[in-house]
Amino acid sequence: MRDTFRVWNLDAVEREVVLRSSDDRYVAVPLPEGRADLFERLADDGGTVDATLVETDEGSTSWRVDAIHAVDEGT
Repeated sequence: MRDTFRVWNLDAVEREVVLRSSDDRYVAVPLPEGRADLFERLADDGGTVDATLVETDEGSTSWRVDAIHAVDEGT
């Protein structure tokens, strides 16, 4: 699923981020390795990330970030 997402919630302890899609669908994904700072900024500043999510059977979530295509960090 490719869409433009806003960060709804970031849990650094659980290493999980909840993304909100353009059609108000909420999806929990593992925090992508090496991208914690980016997702923290998006959570704080209200920016968006254009990403592709893929279904997975791994861990506690049903989706994971497969690719990040663009980022708008807002202002």
